[in-house]
Amino acid sequence: MKTLKPVLFVIIVFSLISVACLASGTANDNSTTTNGNEVSEEVVVEEPVQDPKPTEEIVVEEPEVEEPAGNEPQPFYVEEFDDDLENWTYFLMSGNEDLMDLYTEDGYLVFDLEGEQQYVYVMYDPFTYENVMVEVKTENRGANTNNVSLVCNYTDKYGWYEFSISNGGLYYIYVYSELDGGYDILANGGSKNVITGRHENVYTATCNGNELALYVNGVLEYEMTDNLYNLTEGQVGFGVSSFDVLPIIIYADYVAISQ
Repeated sequence: MKTLKPVLFVIIVFSLISVACLASGTANDNSTTTNGNEVSEEVVVEEPVQDPKPTEEIVVEEPEVEEPAGNEPQPFYVEEFDDDLENWTYFLMSGNEDLMDLYTEDGYLVFDLEGEQQYVYVMYDPFTYENVMVEVKTENRGANTNNVSLVCNYTDKYGWYEFSISNGGLYYIYVYSELDGGYDILANGGSKNVITGRHENVYTATCNGNELALYVNGVLEYEMTDNLYNLTEGQVGFGVSSFDVLPIIIYADYVAISQ
């Protein structure tokens, strides 16, 4: 949008014995004075006409967190995948690693999964958290049968909480228990807020100890307290899963970690 500012130049020239004086008015005054007489000019500002936004458009603002100072890792920040991800590592819980690729491209972290039942996780290594919000914005560019996950309270000893949202509109809140050696569903349901198909979605999870909440495109889907496994702190991360329809191509725009 361009803003045009009118500029009023008033030049008064007196020819008295070859002496010329130039005077101008102030920008905040809508009147000028000529030979002691005030001349008022009415300025009419028309309000711009804006097109209404489509009712189906969902806008989720990116969280405001502190920017990293130099190369030092920060506990709370937004990773936009413009640089090397030296503080992030990934692992597979299932699937053939030779049939997947994970790389950065044009400010995105790309999950390119060409094998079935691949569960890929990317974790932020430097810090653990007791009270945290983790958010990821992703775009589906492949098959519609995929899940995007958010992870909190991750430890090698006990496991983690996982919020998994399918591109078809289902969600699950899991706990993976290292002691039991498997996934347990804590809650699940359907969401009308997931934009299915090849579109962008913003998924957010909050973990205040064992108090958990899931948001889809800014809307609260489910909240609960887990008193059974009671995982209270750990690392955070996110992931993508494939099933039996391929390929799965997910572009992660950013991941935000905030308090």
